[in-house]
Amino acid sequence: MKYKLILSTFLVLIIGNLFAQREILENEEKVIQQATENLGNLLKDEKFLKKLEKEEVHGSYTFKITVSDKGRISSMRALERSEDASIPGQNFLNDLVRKHKFKFRIPKGQSYQFNYTFNTP
Repeated sequence: MKYKLILSTFLVLIIGNLFAQREILENEEKVIQQATENLGNLLKDEKFLKKLEKEEVHGSYTFKITVSDKGRISSMRALERSEDASIPGQNFLNDLVRKHKFKFRIPKGQSYQFNYTFNTP
């Protein structure tokens, strides 16, 4: 009985990992397209918007974003912000977005850069 429980738990973990694999993108255009779609969806996420509202982040912010091999943002450099945007808001948005993990991976050792503008409510 004990072995069946251990075996079934092991199988569930293995099967779960097989389905949890993220797609590997090798084409720069596809990486940028998927990344911008993911970031656009992030700006529609209710929890994300509540965090921005709580910190009173307003305006538009343009960043140069670098995506690394594990589907994470390795750097975000602020390029410009609108007149109604603030530096503390820019820093908060930067910290919040850098925690995001994309739904794809890229080959090990590769990184891609693109500009993205966040238009906050």
